[in-house]
Amino acid sequence: MQLDANVFDTWAFRRTTEGIRFLLLHTSVEKAERYFNGGRFWQIPSDQVKDGEHITDAIARNLRAFGLKAQNIWAAEHAYTIYNRRFNTMQLIGVYAAEVLESVVRLNAAEHAEYQWLPFEECQQRVHYRGLKDGLRSVNEYVTGVAAPARELCLYSAGDS
Repeated sequence: MQLDANVFDTWAFRRTTEGIRFLLLHTSVEKAERYFNGGRFWQIPSDQVKDGEHITDAIARNLRAFGLKAQNIWAAEHAYTIYNRRFNTMQLIGVYAAEVLESVVRLNAAEHAEYQWLPFEECQQRVHYRGLKDGLRSVNEYVTGVAAPARELCLYSAGDS
């Protein structure tokens, strides 16, 4: 078995008048039956960095598939390891935060049946996996726990382009 260290999770979020809202995606029935013995669950945008690709480009590519554009991307200073039975590999997953402005999300019906923008507490209730919960806690600290997220952890800002 091999270790894949090029996998990443992105907690996409929006700033709204009601506070920070994070994006959750609900797996489709088709995906659940194909890979997870019919089990459906809430997840977030995730993908792999391609050979020679920078992490911010990989995150931007992944978000574009959902019709989203990152305004800022931060390293969440969190990673976790899982066994992924779908690929029969151990995966070391880096966690990132991406601020977006869009509220409408484009879904691939074969992968996801619905999406919701939810506050931190509700996301914590809906996700089952410890890695997602811990990653969200880390991201939430960066985007709400201080007046401004740490500049040194900002990997990309649309304002710098």
